[in-house]
Amino acid sequence: SFYVDIRNENQTPLHEYQMPSKLITISDIEGNFDGFSSFLQANKIIDDHFNWIFGDGHLVLLGDFVDRGENVIPTLWLIYKLEIEAEKSGGKVHFLLGNHEVMNIQGNFKYAKDKYKKIATEIGKLDEPKENYKILFSENSFLGRWLRTKNIIEKIGEYIFVHGGLSPDILKFN
Repeated sequence: SFYVDIRNENQTPLHEYQMPSKLITISDIEGNFDGFSSFLQANKIIDDHFNWIFGDGHLVLLGDFVDRGENVIPTLWLIYKLEIEAEKSGGKVHFLLGNHEVMNIQGNFKYAKDKYKKIATEIGKLDEPKENYKILFSENSFLGRWLRTKNIIEKIGEYIFVHGGLSPDILKFN
């Protein structure tokens, strides 16, 4: 278990960073808290108590940390916690949205575990399941507000990071 210090407000990260001394990236954890934390521990990013030990290193999380797994919410809270701790150490956690985070924000629960659908129904009590599910990651939920501040693309040094690639249509928004 771990504890999380809550920030007063969430800030949208920059979209471009200098190359750090250490950089590691991972994606598609899909609610597998044990796999994620084991990866972080094996690579000396966190200790056995889930505390940041990567110093001024940068951890890039390339999306799809939600859906399919049983521990989506603990996984998101660990990322939130590590963001704060990394910044205090001069490091950085870059959490980029993947298609599954976007789907969840939109209320698309196609890949969500039944327990999350049930939680959404209990919280929302609306007739439409999609509307209930939107509540979990809405601007009215803490994690929903936090997720809405995340980028879909960032440049670190000479590298571009994005989940799953970019459509040429994105150039219209340049």
